[in-house]
Amino acid sequence: MTYKTIAIVLLFFSINSFCQENKRIHGTFLSIEDYKKKYPKRTIKFTPGNFFINNKDTLILDDDERYLNAKIVEYEPKDSTFLEIYKDVVFKKYNNVSKNKVYMKLWKKPIRIFFDDSLDDYYRKKLEDEATKLTNNIDSLNITFVKDKEKSNYVIYQLDSLNKNTKSANIKNNKYVDYYVNWNRNKIYKAELEINLKKYGSLNKQIHANYLLEYFYKSLGYFFTSSKLPCNSIFSTCKSNNKILTKIDFEIIKYQYSYGICKFTNLEEFEENHKKAKEKLKRGEKMKFLHLN
Repeated sequence: MTYKTIAIVLLFFSINSFCQENKRIHGTFLSIEDYKKKYPKRTIKFTPGNFFINNKDTLILDDDERYLNAKIVEYEPKDSTFLEIYKDVVFKKYNNVSKNKVYMKLWKKPIRIFFDDSLDDYYRKKLEDEATKLTNNIDSLNITFVKDKEKSNYVIYQLDSLNKNTKSANIKNNKYVDYYVNWNRNKIYKAELEINLKKYGSLNKQIHANYLLEYFYKSLGYFFTSSKLPCNSIFSTCKSNNKILTKIDFEIIKYQYSYGICKFTNLEEFEENHKKAKEKLKRGEKMKFLHLN
């Protein structure tokens, strides 16, 4: 049996989904140390075809069933100007005061949005239209709408004089517009979005809708803001009630869900992967990544 052709040694991150460079090696192999970490209760069998020696290192065949549904995607190059903005929005490259490692976050499973009865129909329609545009134009971003809250993983609601009680135990700061996302190993699996019309309720509906959309877009990747973007950009640090989803904002979200690069990495890993990929392209070679589910 011939296995997928992937890297000799897998780089394990603290996530369930990961990727590695795809090389022309028959079989999926791990170093003995990594094999023991992944399968602590297994006995290693040194039978023909189950291992091989590479530069004095013994590598063991990994029969992980996830490889059966793995995706191999060719590297998607981007120009340096875009990448520097992307890295600031995703990893806070130029605005990381704490200097803590920031990891890329995104939804792996389809987003199922539930609109609470408290939400004005005007805002509901705006959100539906924009979410539908995104899911129709970004292959790996799947957004649907459900009528049963129990079947949802994203709830949107508003507070006003008739709806005074906060419906989220997570959003506690009572801000004008705010959101909260839950993630596990950097995969977002749940979110809540709230608009509080007890604050700035005199603003017109279009302005309220603009702010709701701004935070909705941010919740798709726990995105940060960047001073490298113009003031009308969703991901700009500039304060404005007239922000729109600009072309580069859309490209940032689209690239977040592109599998032409490893997902869920930190900035250091992201930059190293791009460096390797660009070096290969210069040599006239192709760079591919294998993604496991």
